[in-house]
Amino acid sequence: MTSLPLTHDPDRPATDGPPPSDGGITVSLARGPLIGLLLLNTLLTVLTLGIYRFWARTRVRQVLWGSVSLRGDAFAYTGTGKELFIGFLVALVALLPFGLIVSVLNAMIPPTAFGQRFAFQMVVALGAGLLGLMAMYFARRYLLTRTRWRGIHGGQDRVLWQFMVKHLNAFLLVLVSCGLLQPKLDARMYNYRTGISWFGTERFSATATSAGLWSVYLPSWLLFVVGYGAMIVGFMPFMTWSAAAQEAQVTGVHPGPMPAFEPTVWIVATILITLGTAGFFLYAVRRSIAFLGATQLGDMLFDLPLRTRQVLYIPLVGTLIYVVTLVLMVAAGALFIWALGPKSSAIFLLPLVLMVVFLSLNSLISVAWTQVEVLRQIGLHLQLRNMGVLDDLLNRGQPAPTRGEGLADAIGDIGIGA
Repeated sequence: MTSLPLTHDPDRPATDGPPPSDGGITVSLARGPLIGLLLLNTLLTVLTLGIYRFWARTRVRQVLWGSVSLRGDAFAYTGTGKELFIGFLVALVALLPFGLIVSVLNAMIPPTAFGQRFAFQMVVALGAGLLGLMAMYFARRYLLTRTRWRGIHGGQDRVLWQFMVKHLNAFLLVLVSCGLLQPKLDARMYNYRTGISWFGTERFSATATSAGLWSVYLPSWLLFVVGYGAMIVGFMPFMTWSAAAQEAQVTGVHPGPMPAFEPTVWIVATILITLGTAGFFLYAVRRSIAFLGATQLGDMLFDLPLRTRQVLYIPLVGTLIYVVTLVLMVAAGALFIWALGPKSSAIFLLPLVLMVVFLSLNSLISVAWTQVEVLRQIGLHLQLRNMGVLDDLLNRGQPAPTRGEGLADAIGDIGIGA
């Protein structure tokens, strides 16, 4: 096996050597038609009370997948809206008993039994986490099997329980360390998930490490911890008073006046958490670049000589668009109410209009801006070495799943595309 060094510093200069000369990855995507599709999808999703979103997601994926070419041949997304919808219905029916049991048990716990309620919430969170891991597993498998190139599709090993155990162990280590070990475990889980994935007759692998990530992660983690600590300090008097007030309903003892609000603590906490969140965004960008650059398919190596600051504009511009649009939306709603008068019957249409605008805004930013820019940056900078591997790719003949990401849809959308 031909080997190249796979330890990448996302901020290092571009590596020496020419880019691939026999095609490589190219991305050709027009944002205008995609925006039109997203707006139409939002409208149809609202009119159908959310049912159309499975077909909407399929159409967006078809456009995104088809915009990426390898050696002149475009990728294709072969999933269908019907598969996604049926999978969602099956998963929803399976989850109904779980939700009913949780609701009944929660209602049986007395309001003042804070210890029992906390323990119950921890158990529910663990159950939801296990369902989330199952959803991730099935969503990855579905996306891989529905991705085709030259008639060849991807896939994922059938190791559901191993997948869940490994991720649960990593989660527990992160929990015990209060998040301090996140970069190391992110690398470990990326290598594992990559290693159980394949395309045709070749298997993916990765040698990602946490080197180069700690300088961004640790300051962000520290800001976050101190910020949340300050928030807990500011909130503790209100929690104590609330517990005393609920206890007073039983004992009849007056809890006393509500504590005074201390704005300084909350301002400091907000600033620290905001800075920490910004740092985590930077960490996520650097992690994605480093991990992709440590990936390979068989003997074909992925090299991503991309600086972190070259893609920081993507989340920054997206956030700016989001904030400006929300401000304009609120101003337009206020102007609408002022022009028609607060007693006008047309005011009842305002929530529907605002909901459509809000959903459109989310899809436009996440897909038409963020995903398109990410794809373009990958198309510009990703270099594939030893692409002769692609000449010998064949299909494995392993049957693909017949249903879509049902569990993922039922408990929360983690798919790609709006």
